[in-house]
Amino acid sequence: MSEALRIHGGIDAAELARLGLERERVLDLSVNINPLGPHPSVLEAIGRASLDSYPDPSASLARAAIARSQDVEPARVLVGHGSAELLWSAVASLAGQARPLLIPTPTFSEPEIAARAWGVPVVAFTLADRETFQLDLVELERAIRAHDPAAVYLCQPNNPNGSAVPGPQLRALCEAHPRITFIVDQAFLSLSSRHAEQALRFGPNVLLVRSLTKDHALPGLRVGYALAAPALLQALDARRPSWMVSAPAQAAIVAACEQGEFVQRARDAWLADKQALAQACSGMGLAVVPSVTPFFLVRVGDADSVRARMLARHQILVRSARSFGLPEFIRIAGCSSAQLPRVVAALRAEAAP
Repeated sequence: MSEALRIHGGIDAAELARLGLERERVLDLSVNINPLGPHPSVLEAIGRASLDSYPDPSASLARAAIARSQDVEPARVLVGHGSAELLWSAVASLAGQARPLLIPTPTFSEPEIAARAWGVPVVAFTLADRETFQLDLVELERAIRAHDPAAVYLCQPNNPNGSAVPGPQLRALCEAHPRITFIVDQAFLSLSSRHAEQALRFGPNVLLVRSLTKDHALPGLRVGYALAAPALLQALDARRPSWMVSAPAQAAIVAACEQGEFVQRARDAWLADKQALAQACSGMGLAVVPSVTPFFLVRVGDADSVRARMLARHQILVRSARSFGLPEFIRIAGCSSAQLPRVVAALRAEAAP
């Protein structure tokens, strides 16, 4: 397995130590986490959670809270140790089948890692549009007919480029292929300009996977959930150990589900900040890939070198997209208006043509 698949965003303590940098002084734009941080009520709920007894193995209160917030029945909700765990569990349910998992690339690497770990055949097809990396449903249909997959993984909006297929078109595709399980990763949907599509419901062959890590800035806690038909969730859950979600995580979910207005405020501000940074990048002659999310791709030439210089010289961390197979691009998240001059100056010094 390629080690590049294991590279994700985020601060590496060992790297900072080598460079002699203090974590508190590094502006991390390599990850996509609510810049407002966790809501105080969520932190309070985590602090009140009991640690001297086992957590509810069915996470009933957390599932009920998600069900209320998403207007679905609790039987259609499964809570997980982050969205990545749910994706791994979904791929594990394919083990033993001869039909492959189909993955359009570039995209989030964990499903491919999981497939290779579980011995699930993988077919990856590269998106033809190398300017916007937009998924073409006609191309996807051809790949489905050619490879007859057991499942298709779709990250919507996609990581790393932030594009998204319109929800109704995606639903029509899934309905046209009832023999195929569609694993739809919606980790970035709620913080995107397509957030209203969270209300769109899909058929029994679709698993929607979402992350509360991004919405509520809880990467250290690991909280996510899946929405699907009860039978599909039961098959997925059967391959997971008991007590998958800790008591603090379950408490955080219940509290977080009451903070829809908080997420909306963060989304509106972050998308505006993204747009300001994208315009600044375009203004200095950098090629920017259009995105509906708070992050976007920028063509910089040698992404690893630009990333290294921005961190060492400016204490700004961006994501090299080399691990996505895009060595000429960095992925960067929007920054606040107060941080914008610092980021623009660093990009002008290290990446501008």
